Amino acid sequence: MIDQINIPQYFLRRNPNMTCRHNNKSAASFTAQCRAVILLIALAFLLSGCSSIPFLSGTAASSGSSGSSQGTASSTATSDFFAMDTFMTITANGTDAQAAVNAAQAEVYRLENELSRNLPASSVSKINAQSGLGPVTVPQETFDIISDAVAYAEKTSGAFDITIAPIMDIWGFNDGNFRVPAASEIQAALVFVNWQKIKLDKANLTVELPVKGMELDLGGIAKGYSSDKVQKVMHGFNITSALISLGGNVAVFGTKADGSLWKIAITDPQALDSYIGILTATDVSVITSGGYERNFTKDGITYIHIMDPATGSPVQSDLLSVSIVSPDGVQGDSLSTALFVMGKDKAIAYWQAHKDFACILVTKTGEVFASAELKNTFTLTNAKGSLTFFE
Repeated sequence: MIDQINIPQYFLRRNPNMTCRHNNKSAASFTAQCRAVILLIALAFLLSGCSSIPFLSGTAASSGSSGSSQGTASSTATSDFFAMDTFMTITANGTDAQAAVNAAQAEVYRLENELSRNLPASSVSKINAQSGLGPVTVPQETFDIISDAVAYAEKTSGAFDITIAPIMDIWGFNDGNFRVPAASEIQAALVFVNWQKIKLDKANLTVELPVKGMELDLGGIAKGYSSDKVQKVMHGFNITSALISLGGNVAVFGTKADGSLWKIAITDPQALDSYIGILTATDVSVITSGGYERNFTKDGITYIHIMDPATGSPVQSDLLSVSIVSPDGVQGDSLSTALFVMGKDKAIAYWQAHKDFACILVTKTGEVFASAELKNTFTLTNAKGSLTFFE
């Protein structure tokens, strides 16, 4: 049985207490993004949400309520909520299921308040406001995630770059006021895009953007980091397994009630209500980036939200989506963006040079390429499709 996550209409109305990266995004755009959330096949956890989602199981939770009394018997609890500018679902199974889900949701909100560049009190906003004026002292975890982002920028030769914020702004992907900027405007904004200029002082826990006008946007790594942190929080409770879906970021640990592994369906970039293949796994994150997630069309041309730091324009890639399979959500989030920017051939070459993660690449021609270690765990759902494993 396939459990496709439907999007309740009330999630399309923005909550002022959950300010995120794209404050004025249209409901249609948000709905499209949410449909692109990886579809989940959860035979043990048949998810349900609020009243607009039909109950599929008597033990399934409704908007964060548990199916049985907390702490007395094993139960399943699910919470559907909106944070970090995306629809999220967290499900747990065990005697502490409800407490684990509640703590996980609170952790997401806490991290959003620390890492969102659109929340004035966040550390990222303080760093951005101080650009060109000196270093900013930040909490250890904020320093760590920025350090990780810089490390992946170096590893990917700048294909992943958290200083991309000025480019996101001029294209309208930060506030939803989409536009095609002039070439001169793009060149002017590119002056501020350079991860190598970020100054990190580990001893004093300070971050500095030395050029006024530089800004950080952690959107390409924050959900992966949050996924890792949420798992750590949930492991502190008496639960046997969990499924964490933070937009296009899915993490699972433990096994289903029958002892079998999770089955995670990868969205078909050309048919967002369907899926292109199924991955069988546990104790991993599966993180997908694709141009279908957010985009706008102007004069018949579609512009996607993933920017090429080298050109300051939406990526012109031969890929439609990249899914990274890794136990490390930070790695998965940053590399899903970077490999998409690289394109198929360079993405495969990057995997061949590192081989510390697995990946699934979907091309514009509909072909699917997957790294060799997925041969026994990833299958296409369309028998007529083309799947090539590379080594």
